[in-house]
Amino acid sequence: MFLKGDIQYMSEHKTLCMGCMEPLEHPGVCPNCGYDDSSPAPSGYLRPKTVLDGKYIVGKMLCKNGESALYLGYDSQSEEKVYVKEYMPDAICSRAGDTQEIKVYPNAVVQYKNYMSEFIELNKELTRLRTMSHIVAPIDMFSQNNTAYVIMKYTEAETLKQYLQDNAGELTWDQVKKLFPPLLTTLGCIHNAGILHRGISLDNILVTDRGELLLTGFSIAAVRTVNTDLAPELYTGYSAPEQYSAVEWVGTWTDVYAVAAVMYRLLTGCMPTEPMARVGNDDLLEPAKINYNVPANVSKVIMQAMRLNCDQRIRTVTDFVTKLFEQPSYMQKMPNGSTQTIPISVPKQQPSPKKRKKKNRKRAAAIANVFMIIGAAVLIGIVVAAFVMLARMLLPETNPLPAPDSVTATTPQVVNTAPTSEAPAVTTSPTETQPPVTEATTASTQSGVLFAMPDLLGKRYDSVVGNSIWQGKLELEPTYDYSEEYENGVIYEQDIELGTELRGLTKVKVKVSKGLAVVKIPDFMKEDGTKMTKEEYAAILDPLNIKYEYRTEDSLEMSDLVLGVYCSDNGGEVGDDINVAEGNTLIVYISNFNPLIEAAG
Repeated sequence: MFLKGDIQYMSEHKTLCMGCMEPLEHPGVCPNCGYDDSSPAPSGYLRPKTVLDGKYIVGKMLCKNGESALYLGYDSQSEEKVYVKEYMPDAICSRAGDTQEIKVYPNAVVQYKNYMSEFIELNKELTRLRTMSHIVAPIDMFSQNNTAYVIMKYTEAETLKQYLQDNAGELTWDQVKKLFPPLLTTLGCIHNAGILHRGISLDNILVTDRGELLLTGFSIAAVRTVNTDLAPELYTGYSAPEQYSAVEWVGTWTDVYAVAAVMYRLLTGCMPTEPMARVGNDDLLEPAKINYNVPANVSKVIMQAMRLNCDQRIRTVTDFVTKLFEQPSYMQKMPNGSTQTIPISVPKQQPSPKKRKKKNRKRAAAIANVFMIIGAAVLIGIVVAAFVMLARMLLPETNPLPAPDSVTATTPQVVNTAPTSEAPAVTTSPTETQPPVTEATTASTQSGVLFAMPDLLGKRYDSVVGNSIWQGKLELEPTYDYSEEYENGVIYEQDIELGTELRGLTKVKVKVSKGLAVVKIPDFMKEDGTKMTKEEYAAILDPLNIKYEYRTEDSLEMSDLVLGVYCSDNGGEVGDDINVAEGNTLIVYISNFNPLIEAAG
């Protein structure tokens, strides 16, 4: 490899085609895939042959959305193809010139960092699911070039859209019911892990050469919803109606809508009507009315899963699968207008009165025997109890048992080992014989959906609270403290252990980081040598929890520019420490344009 400016390019792999990562004998057009090595790369994105993390060679860009760009890649150490995903929200950042470094727009620094945290957190969660065989999950992650990269295993597959084109534009129900169950099971597990896809469509489902479906195309919520800072990526006909509104809740039912819409397209050959066009005049036909070979019960379930009202829609993948594959009743199997022979059931012959009397006498005798046995047992119990009481009164009290308070050696002690900075570990009293009643155990006895306590550690508090997956399940009670290990807004402790079975709305106490107690006073000068405005500088100070106040100074420079900073508590300036935990205040001097200064001078 060699360097050009601050970009690292490959040299020992020049014989690889950047369009398919297969060996290339001569530079130029690849005979395998037709990629032209001299074709220009998309402006603002990584150039082919760029090397990341010292080993990943970037090939051609496959696709992009408002969150990231996906490239074909090659792992030079394992000598295998990979996918390379780069966090690149092009609405709030860019890549200038020939550099790899991402340049964030000054007024979008906070948004860029917040979205990158969500991007990293999402892919961390997906990494934990990489053993599942029906998703394309990350296998490596790293930071570079002021952004984040995700490496995924390459799979020889085509999109479901391409597969459909190869199969006359539609599939039969027998084909669909063989393809989808493993994918739906995987999607249910993904939902249980607290992850929503929000972009299920023909483009984000792959079909392998073994005929298996893989789910890909995971992105953060902001790019799959309208009215955010990022360019939205919604899929016509497949995105649920709540994704077109910034005030509607999304949840598992959002992915249910998309899966049902995909099945609608496969079984009918027709694209489902866009949900916003259905509002007020829902003329979407049932699949069975378009394709008479679609089973009636399957057709009705798909329509239930595509209802515009979330409350009336099938809510979970589990319910969707159950309804979709349940066997229809006998009458449902009958085609309309058909004639069927209904078998007549003949009643069994009743026994004669004489036989019934004899049978009743035997039954009465058996019941009498049972009562005699019960009575004898009760009598024996009374005699034994009387004998014991008489013995206690006549015998002297020798070697009495120790009182409960003195039994300490054999009484197990329950110790709370959860780390906390507010109180020391508490040991229960030796006299306690029942486990302590906690909010978790109380919740587990309540009515509601049974679920397992998720791992909240390392997640952003706002993303958990705003995640509709946990609405009606978890109620977070946060306490905030400074941390040297966790960024501002990240959960670093929870009082209910991971995997605990819960039922109904459960209160969970969590500790949320306020960031570093001591931080560096940031610079107010931009890279181009100009001063920040007070709004731009405030966007940098606020995430650091720095307390500040403005002081205006007359200046010949335009108004609202930052002229200088000064910490009144310790005399600190740019680059010096400021103790935010102790409430140190930063004085920010703001310009007030006054042309009279020059005249007075």
